[in-house]
Amino acid sequence: MAKDDRRWVGDAAHDDGEGKSGVTPKQVVAAIIGLALVVFVLQNTDSTSITLLVFDLTFPLWLVLAATIALSVGVGYLLGSRRRKG
Repeated sequence: MAKDDRRWVGDAAHDDGEGKSGVTPKQVVAAIIGLALVVFVLQNTDSTSITLLVFDLTFPLWLVLAATIALSVGVGYLLGSRRRKG
């Protein structure tokens, strides 16, 4: 008699289309917060003055907000990735 060579029989063989959508509540909350940040940044289009050490710079407020958000996400990613590895 021949030996059965099937090694993996997963849920795919029994998939009836009623699986999870793949979107977690955490992703939904992140998308809502991201959308709120985009709306907030786009509504603040005035210019603002920023003093950095001895320099006095003028930038559009949306650019300052976008840069702050990008730096925050980058720092969060770097700190979070260190925690996941350890």
